[in-house]
Amino acid sequence: MRPHILTSIRLLLTALLDLSLSSCASPGFQRAWKQAATASQNDPVCGQWQGTWQSEANQHHGNLRCVVTPPKSPGQPHQFHYHATWMRFLSGAYRAQHSVTPAGQSTWTLAGQHQMPSWAGDLYTYQGQLSPTSFNATYKCALDHGTFTLSRPLPSKKKLAKTPHSP
Repeated sequence: MRPHILTSIRLLLTALLDLSLSSCASPGFQRAWKQAATASQNDPVCGQWQGTWQSEANQHHGNLRCVVTPPKSPGQPHQFHYHATWMRFLSGAYRAQHSVTPAGQSTWTLAGQHQMPSWAGDLYTYQGQLSPTSFNATYKCALDHGTFTLSRPLPSKKKLAKTPHSP
């Protein structure tokens, strides 16, 4: 085989191994997602978000969920815990810190970054806008750029069953 084909195969196998190992982080995300569903949130940015991501570079896309938790102390960034799917069968979770600043009445801007492996694009940067019900952001890295479009999840049937009905 030619050296460049072997290198490509080696990179693909490494990427698949890394992706499968990153998917092992999903139980931690699932736990955070369940906890966020029942947590009382004083910060309107915090809690569960769900939607999609879309690459503008290669048209890849998938589902995206995020749990936002408050800063560890005043003046610190919010913690964003993401879980993304792609190619219908791959998924992975990662964490990033984003600064969230007021941008008007019930709107905020976010900006942040996090480091990924070089094969995945190295440094990712984020910019976006949040309201109590919508979360729209862009991401950029050396290999890709695209958008996130999220909103608050609908209440589950279990939650609706516990809610008293109005006459």
